[in-house]
Amino acid sequence: SRLFMAQDAVAKEKTNQKRSLETQKKILDAAEELFAEFGFHGTSLRDIHALSGVRVSLSYYHFGSKEAVLQAVVDRRAEEHMQDMLGSLRHSLAMYAHNPLPLDLLIEAYVRPCLERHSCHGAGWKNYIRLLGHLASESASSKNKAQFFKYNTVNQGFIDEFKRSLPNLGEAEIYWGFYFLQTALLNILLDTRIVDNQSGGQCNSGAIDQVIEQMQRFFGKGFGDSRYQDP
Repeated sequence: SRLFMAQDAVAKEKTNQKRSLETQKKILDAAEELFAEFGFHGTSLRDIHALSGVRVSLSYYHFGSKEAVLQAVVDRRAEEHMQDMLGSLRHSLAMYAHNPLPLDLLIEAYVRPCLERHSCHGAGWKNYIRLLGHLASESASSKNKAQFFKYNTVNQGFIDEFKRSLPNLGEAEIYWGFYFLQTALLNILLDTRIVDNQSGGQCNSGAIDQVIEQMQRFFGKGFGDSRYQDP
């Protein structure tokens, strides 16, 4: 009898844990979607409740605050995304025996993982990448900016490779160039579709290879890559 009671208790605990994880996932999925669409300040816990179907009290129980929900949303996918970006860089470096990379390949190694996560890995990843764009676009005084700074180590790894690939440029020029590259990428990831509208459909900011080709051409010139200079 005691054995059966113990087994029942273990089974009940497992069921409760499963339900708890399912509840947390519903909250985070809804928050991720709403933060991506309306930003942190444009989303309330009641909005998250309405989309997730989970009571507001449970959001408080599991996370305590909207800020904690944001932290959990960012943390949930951060490690996988950062490793994907660093893996892209490591793969490119391995192709060149860890010598300095050609600039076009370095640009592609940086932007492709983000574009592919945004476009090819389902709605959850698209929302997550858009959320990162929102966080990056906030004022430096925003407390939420710290969530985006989680990626500083990844960005610095790429910046160090830009320095190796462009030894004739000063550090300040490298940082400015990388900043403009990063800003252009974030604009695309936010789905602004500005270039699509301005070009009357001639340009497609959702076409990954087209975007990469144009970024290589534009930033190749900006960084001073001789292969992209006018004759």
